[in-house]
Amino acid sequence: MVAVAATGPALAADPVLVADLDRITPRPAVVGEGAATSTSSDGGEAVATAVIAAGDPQFAVLRDVLASLGALATSARTASLADGGTATSFASAFPSAPAARASVRRATLALLAQSGATTGLNAELEPAPGGRVAIAVMPGGGLRTLAVASRGDRLVGTITARPGGGSQDLQELVNAVTYAWQSVPPAVPGVVEELGVSDAMRLQVRAAWASAGRTGQEVPGSMLAARMEGATWVMADMGQGGATDMQLFREIAAGTYRAEGAVSMAGACPGIPVALREAWGFASECTPGDPGVPLPGTASTADLPEPVRGVGMWIWYVKRSEPTLQRIIDRAKRHGVRTVHVKSGDGTNYWRQFDQAVGPLKAAGLRVCAWQYVRGTRPEVEAAVAARAVRAGADCFVVDAEIEFERIPQRYQRATRYMRSLRARVGTAYPIGLTTFPYVDLHGRFPYSAFLSGPNAAQFTMPQVYWRAFRVSPATAVERTMRWNRVYGKPIALLGGTYMRETPAQIRQFRCAAKAAGVQGESWWAWQNTRAAQWPALGSPISCQAPLALRATTRYPVIGLRSRGDVVRHLQRLLRSQGMALPVDGWFGATTRNAISAYRAQHGLAGGSSTDDALWAHLLQRSGSAVTSRTG
Repeated sequence: MVAVAATGPALAADPVLVADLDRITPRPAVVGEGAATSTSSDGGEAVATAVIAAGDPQFAVLRDVLASLGALATSARTASLADGGTATSFASAFPSAPAARASVRRATLALLAQSGATTGLNAELEPAPGGRVAIAVMPGGGLRTLAVASRGDRLVGTITARPGGGSQDLQELVNAVTYAWQSVPPAVPGVVEELGVSDAMRLQVRAAWASAGRTGQEVPGSMLAARMEGATWVMADMGQGGATDMQLFREIAAGTYRAEGAVSMAGACPGIPVALREAWGFASECTPGDPGVPLPGTASTADLPEPVRGVGMWIWYVKRSEPTLQRIIDRAKRHGVRTVHVKSGDGTNYWRQFDQAVGPLKAAGLRVCAWQYVRGTRPEVEAAVAARAVRAGADCFVVDAEIEFERIPQRYQRATRYMRSLRARVGTAYPIGLTTFPYVDLHGRFPYSAFLSGPNAAQFTMPQVYWRAFRVSPATAVERTMRWNRVYGKPIALLGGTYMRETPAQIRQFRCAAKAAGVQGESWWAWQNTRAAQWPALGSPISCQAPLALRATTRYPVIGLRSRGDVVRHLQRLLRSQGMALPVDGWFGATTRNAISAYRAQHGLAGGSSTDDALWAHLLQRSGSAVTSRTG
């Protein structure tokens, strides 16, 4: 019954494309071929099915529109409806899955434009994720309905044209579109998954807009939704009077959204992560290679949050550090320390020393950050302890999570619960950092990615690079730390040690190695252990002689078959965010190897089945993560 026509190779040899076409056709029971009849065996509308021939002008328009979007070949067929309308089903092959996804939005608009139709309810009806639905009015009052979706490297859709245009036709069209969507196989779930927009979601987003003190509602047809790394994000044009005002919203609880800020627009290219651009069909509107923009609350492409730039010093016990707060202020200013990290909690216990110190230290012009040793036993209670320090006036907050998170059960879930609860209390944009083991490769059980990935993640990381304890040179410790921590795409501030009688020369070597790696902030553990001879080396101007640091053979770690640990989990998360189907289990097996090979082929990246610098950089760029510092 199905014949094919093509631009390029004949599609008869492409059974997958034909199968895609078959699955999406809304097909009431057919009682005859040729002339349409008025009844069918199931009481629905009878159709007479015909093939759109290659030379048919109607097919030529459809084919040319899709070819202009990058389609390699298109197959289509039409069904004549009993009332004189037509239903056309089509499938197009694209070079890659991202190319097919990027074409969805443009295909909808282009197919409407070529018929002279005007959108009336565009995107108001989304019975399923992964595509677009538009109901448009044609010249003369007829109705045209389009349903378009991407499935892998295929674009599939239906176009239904009805004469007359009476309102009684609308529900019939909606029913047909819904049936078509039910016949489309669902997309493989991943870290980024487009969602349908419901009436309830619209009301919830409008309520969030009103709660932010803004009036009006979104421009009809503008709302888009997606789930990215476990959180639901919505983008909508909230402009009034014809002005464009693209805004981003995040679901912070079931049915509750929060306005997160405006989305910058360069032409038709929104300032959002590349993965969201592709899910929402904007990728083709952006310049190739555009790195995208991180979501609100994540760090910018290279910069540390302001409170942790420069030199910092950590305080465990205030009273053991100096006799008075004024002595702390005087010594900090004398030796170039601009940020003081004061302990504010241990597990579920709040330390009141922070309340006593934060006011005077900030009044003296110092930046004051709070830090808490987190154990993970009662995540929500510990998060409440952290939020108390934020309310007390901390300029930033640092989570100190260490060996307990390698030993407790459900460590990923507990870390995620802690960060989710903390973000709910302090907001998405408040600067939060993580300090922990610097050598990611030696601590595969530690849930780095639970603290550093997703909508509630920390914006920066402060690895504890205690080179004297590691029995290596400062340059060796810095190079290994930077190489393994860059994979999380967060700005890095290095935490060095003064507690093991490190010499001033070693301290200067550490600072030079950090400078060579492009690090914007260093801090020291700890105030009470720092000797008089060490203080001048911490923040005074230094002259670094080449070589500043070890020359790294790779900027990112090389991991391959049979590797395991959190860095593998993070790699798997990044691959899933780009549409690769694989589990996130921390084990580099054949499935992960094949996903890497497929990703390389899809994006034209040379290399084998292990990771290399090009693969890491490409994945981090496309995921919207921040790639930190320059090459060491």
